[in-house]
Amino acid sequence: MSFRVDLAVVSEQKQFCRFGLTVHNLSDQDIHNWSLTFVIDRFISPDSVTNAALSQVGSFCTLEPNNTHLKANAHFYCEFSITTAPLRFYTDGIKDAFIQFNNSNARHPVVVTPIVLASPYKERTHITPVDAATLNIIPKPNQYEIYDGQYTLSNDSQITLQASGAEEAANWLQQELSSLFDFKMKPIGKGDILYRTNPTLDEGEYQLIVDRFGVRLEAGSASGFVHASATLLQALTRCAEPNQLTIPYLKIVDSPRFKYRGMMLDCSRHFHPVERVKRLINNLAHYKFNTFHWHLTDDEGWRIEIKAFPELTQVGSTRSVDSPLVPQFSTISEEYSGFYSQAEIKQVVAYAEQRGITIIPEIDVPGHCRAAIKSLPHLLVDDEDHSQYRSIQNYNDNVLSPALPGTYLFLDKVLEEVAELFPSKWVHIGADEVPSGVWEESQKCQALMQEHGYSDTKELQGHLLRYAEKKLRSLGKRMVGWEEAQHGDKVSKDTVIYSWLSEEAALKCAKQGFDVILQPGQYTYLDMAQDYAPEEPGVDWANVIPLEHAYRYEPLAELDDQDPIKKRVLGIQCALWCEIVNNQQRMDYMIFPRLTAIAEACWTQNTQRNWEDYLSRLKGHLSLLNKQGINYRSPWK
Repeated sequence: MSFRVDLAVVSEQKQFCRFGLTVHNLSDQDIHNWSLTFVIDRFISPDSVTNAALSQVGSFCTLEPNNTHLKANAHFYCEFSITTAPLRFYTDGIKDAFIQFNNSNARHPVVVTPIVLASPYKERTHITPVDAATLNIIPKPNQYEIYDGQYTLSNDSQITLQASGAEEAANWLQQELSSLFDFKMKPIGKGDILYRTNPTLDEGEYQLIVDRFGVRLEAGSASGFVHASATLLQALTRCAEPNQLTIPYLKIVDSPRFKYRGMMLDCSRHFHPVERVKRLINNLAHYKFNTFHWHLTDDEGWRIEIKAFPELTQVGSTRSVDSPLVPQFSTISEEYSGFYSQAEIKQVVAYAEQRGITIIPEIDVPGHCRAAIKSLPHLLVDDEDHSQYRSIQNYNDNVLSPALPGTYLFLDKVLEEVAELFPSKWVHIGADEVPSGVWEESQKCQALMQEHGYSDTKELQGHLLRYAEKKLRSLGKRMVGWEEAQHGDKVSKDTVIYSWLSEEAALKCAKQGFDVILQPGQYTYLDMAQDYAPEEPGVDWANVIPLEHAYRYEPLAELDDQDPIKKRVLGIQCALWCEIVNNQQRMDYMIFPRLTAIAEACWTQNTQRNWEDYLSRLKGHLSLLNKQGINYRSPWK
């Protein structure tokens, strides 16, 4: 049998769109008792559907037509409404679909055509062609000089270590020389590349000096040696002669603008295998990031093995039509699963440490907990809670109850194992997007509020997060969370706030005395589309983020540099949420080259940053991305 589904925007207003959906029976057989299952990441108003009834869990929708007889070569049509801003991209449409006959378990594939948009963006960005720079280092060093002459490395070259803490960086350098240039050096001994301790240099700082005597990398920290190695790798050029690399004579004196330079990867919505995660961490090391924020749990999947609760991965890591977690976002007719064993996590942590990168795990509570709740209903479900709510991702059963003893047992066991697995002093607790209406019709929650004199349900969120903060402190960890972590006014000012909705939120939290990490979606969310063409993959709820827009991000630009509030800003982080990122090529395309632009905002002093200069360096730097097989979006396409 052959089926096709078309989706078209019938009408649109500022926050309201009407859609027409057509199912075509292209076969030569009539069908009976059928339903359509499809995925769309917006909430369809169920009362707005014509000629059918619709049920929806997250992005997973089932449409039951009023007339279940569809003749051969005929079509079914219905309309529905979504309270959404006008859609601009093809990725806003239906992601996948199948038809099922209600008297059979057989699922028949459906061809999904691109959504017919009413008003796609007409704007396009244009980047002026440039010539490649002489020295193509990203992020730009804060001080450097280039001299006449160059030094040549050959296969006879060796590395000399005169520094404690440089071994990992030197080993990484050799691995990257082999991988990027097919250039293999002799074992570490006396040679052309010298790693030397310089105790005057702070954490992350380094000096790179190249002259007729060789290459000297100086630092006072293990991370400084990694950063020096990253710069060296970008400054090298392959010679016409075989097995030779050259580097110009130069002197670089460099230090980071911000102590915290991070990227977050969402591995819950779509699971990214260990090798893909390690590949990204290696990329981050090239651009002098020092933090990898690993988003491991959410509504759509629990991705970390917890030995105290094996159900979390036995149940919570799998989505299928026949499992407690129904499909979301893609591959809806097949089972989708994946999680990281504790052995794999230790392997990734060690891999990151070699590259000067700390991994901060995120266990998202009390919202975004549907996978955990479905896995542990005996602990986490209050059968007497009749509260009505709908989360931003369209769930009505994804929030932990602060009135259940099982919630605290769950928190204790999970946080204990997480603290043991990750050496990081910080653990991210999520705390975002708890919907309104939650806990209002729970007798247990209302009794808890009365016991503590709380007047607002947000205080229950603060109550639970304060418990988590104390638990983490007892484990030697500092709690960090999204900006909603301070809702309910219960956590201490020791909690670090990650601001994602806007810079204004960061400013507000900093004025209250919180340290903040800036991650405004308007500049740093790499799941946002990179241009205005409708075929660009991505979303635009925060912004369309072209390369220039990402590059020009200047944290809290309206504040004077001497404003004491700026001292509360610990750094910058970018993020890739993965609702529509489920493979290596799409990941590469969304990340590169914008990651390089954000790296420069993290590392390079504002006075040293220049858009045209960056483009010239990027032009010459693309060959390094090509060597790594990175499927980047060409800035000049």
